Formats: sequence, structure tokens, C-alpha cells
Amino acid sequence: MSIVRLADIFWDGITLTFVDHKGIIYPYLAFMITAFLFEIFLTVLIVVSIYFFYQSGYSPDILFYIGCCVVFMLLAMTTIAIKSIILKIKCASNNH
Repeated sequence: MSIVRLADIFWDGITLTFVDHKGIIYPYLAFMITAFLFEIFLTVLIVVSIYFFYQSGYSPDILFYIGCCVVFMLLAMTTIAIKSIILKIKCASNNH
């Protein structure tokens, strides 16, 4: 299996592409919103940490910056997934 196909399957799973049952979509949306709020919390911690690092003259190592990039990528992925799920709910409600 190629990496591209694996990425497509992963993305279809995150955005619930082939799922239409409301008993699955609504709890998953609640989970994704909770994950989004946690990632916002982590982003605030990163910003506060950067502020205090700057004030104290401390320079963090490369792992801190890698962690920052990972959190921002997860935040972007979660935002897109939530938008996709909300659009799926709106389209499903318009069809009925």
C-alpha cells in the first residue's frame, strides 16, 4: 500500500467521509471540539512559555520548536476536520 493511499484512508477516517449515522457523528464532533479546546490550551501555554523564555533570556532547544510545530499542525488538522463534519451535518439536514 502506498503512502498516498494510506494518507487518503487516514483522512477519510478523521473526517468521517463514509459515515452518515448521527449516533456516530455527533459524539465524534463533541470529541473533536474537546480536542480543539485542548489544542487551544496548548497553544496558549506555548505562547506564554515563549514570552517567559524571551523575558528571562533563555533559549529553548530544538525539541521545543518541534513540539510547537506538531501542536500547530494538529490544530490545523482538527480545525479542518471539525469544519468538514459540520458541513456534513448541514448537508445531511438539508437533504431531509
